Formats: sequence, C-alpha cells, structure tokens
Amino acid sequence: MSESEFNQMLSRYHKGESPTEEKRLIEEWLDSPNPKAGIPFVNQAERDRIKQNLKESIYSKVGIRISIRKKFHIPALFKVAASILLIAVLSFGGYKYYEYSEIKKFEAVVTNSGNQIRKIILSDGSIIWLKPGSQLKHPKNFKRTGERIVDLSGEALFEIEKDSSRPFVVHSGELTTTVLGTSFNIKASGENIEVVVLTGKVSVTSLNNKKIVVLLPEEKALYITSSKELAMENKAVIEPVKSEIIKGTEYNMKFNDTRMDEIINRIEGKFDVDIKLEDETLSDCILTADFTSQSLIKTLDIISKVLSVEYKIDNNKVIFKAKDKK
Repeated sequence: MSESEFNQMLSRYHKGESPTEEKRLIEEWLDSPNPKAGIPFVNQAERDRIKQNLKESIYSKVGIRISIRKKFHIPALFKVAASILLIAVLSFGGYKYYEYSEIKKFEAVVTNSGNQIRKIILSDGSIIWLKPGSQLKHPKNFKRTGERIVDLSGEALFEIEKDSSRPFVVHSGELTTTVLGTSFNIKASGENIEVVVLTGKVSVTSLNNKKIVVLLPEEKALYITSSKELAMENKAVIEPVKSEIIKGTEYNMKFNDTRMDEIINRIEGKFDVDIKLEDETLSDCILTADFTSQSLIKTLDIISKVLSVEYKIDNNKVIFKAKDKK
C-alpha cells in the first residue's frame, strides 16, 4: 500500500466515513501496544496521553488536523518514536489493507467439513465440486469485465462456463491456473499440488519462478512444494484416476438410449433447475447424447435441436414447448 492510500484511509477514519472492516483495522494498530518502540509507561494515564500525542503527530504528518482542548508537550524521544511508528504503520497498514482487499474480493467462503462432495454453482454458471476437507473463496457475483478469480484450499473439480472475454483464474497455494472454459481437477493439499485437465486447455503458473505449463485433455501438472518445481507428466490420465476424480459428482452426463424424463431428472439435479415439458409425450423420447462438461444453456440448445422444440428460462425454471408455426 502506498503512503497516499494510507493517508486516504486515515482521512476517511477521521471523517467517520471508514467502512466497518477498515475502521476495525485502523483502530487495531492505533490502540495496540508498540513494544518495539521501547517506550516506558509509568501508568495508564501516561500511556493514554502518549498514545494521543503519537496519534496527533502521525495525523499531522499525513495532513489531518485534530482540534483538542488540551495540548501536551511531546518530548523529542516521542517525536522520533512517532516517526518510527509511522514507517512501521505504513508497512503494517499495507498488509492490513491487502488483507481487507482480499476480504472484499472474496465475499463468499465455502468450507466442506463433511464427508460428501459439495456442489457450488457460481454466478456465471460454472460448477465447482468441492471435495471433503476443502475450502473455496469466491465473489458472490463476478464483474462483467476482467478475470473471474477464486481461491482454493484442498481439492475440487471445476466445470467452467466458457467466456473468452473473462478468463477464469484459480489460486491454489503457490500455483495459479487460468482457463477460458474447460473441466479440470486441482488437488492442493499435502506437499504437492496437482492439476489434471479433463477437457479443454489450461495454463498453470508457478508463483515462485513464473514457470508456465500448458495442459491439454488428460494431461497433468505436478508442483512439488519443497523443491518449488513445476513439471508436466507426459502420461495420459488413465481411466481409474479419472474415475476417482469424478467420483461422487454429477460430472458424467453421458446417455445411451435413455428416456427423456430420466435425462431431465439428471439435468435438474446437476444445475438446480426445474424443467417442464408442455408436451408430455416428449418424456417418452429416447436419446443418445453426451452433455458432459457442457453448460446448462448448451445442454438445452442440443436437446431443443434434437427434439425440434423451443425452450424458455425464467429464473430457475425451464419450459420446453413446441416451436411456433410461421
């Protein structure tokens, strides 16, 4: 955080305009002891008086004027201490401001402390299958422009809604995984971090040395935390490994000669929607299709073309109806 940003924080605090979290962080360092300064306090009254003087000195340095009834002489020792404290506060305040910014960026924190995989549907339609013992931090709503950023601790399977104008970024420990639209699994627990791509294409970057590895379907990147090494494993993801990754999720949406009513049940369960067929005879239709790693819209588009019907979406309700005759 720059000195200018810190000054603005103090100015907002002085005017009573600080957000609750920012106010708490400011008061935390203003009202906490400063053992490094080595200032002896004879009693609580002297401690409060000196702290007030230090605050006035710091505020003065950043251009904030405080009007008080009584003024006390600030010994040279405490003026020096105030200067030292200001430098220390700028560093500490920078950290706290970063912490505050992170809190603002990730408004939702989902922790899976149970034994079952937890499904999370993000505001852009992306689906995250959060594995037990893992945590995901994400914004409640992604911005219309810029990157879609989340933070993962543990393991999760990602099905990302395609949007070429807004790359999806996953921070997991010392790795950053960037995608446009694909499905992949990240395991950031223990000593190593693994990224396995099921569909699409992703780039994995090491924060330590900025090394980048690009992965295609059924390829895997392994980051060894102890040696800070990032490498791609050339062997393809064998079926047992893939099966373990998708186990307990609704990722697999492949149907062979399946009744339409069963397919609808699966779609409703995965995307948390309610689907209605205006023509009930459609439920008897038999379909062979693979909707794995497809978004809700893409899935509905395929069904509407195959069955020659139309659909409309109203919040979480989907209605299939016969096409209007022209």
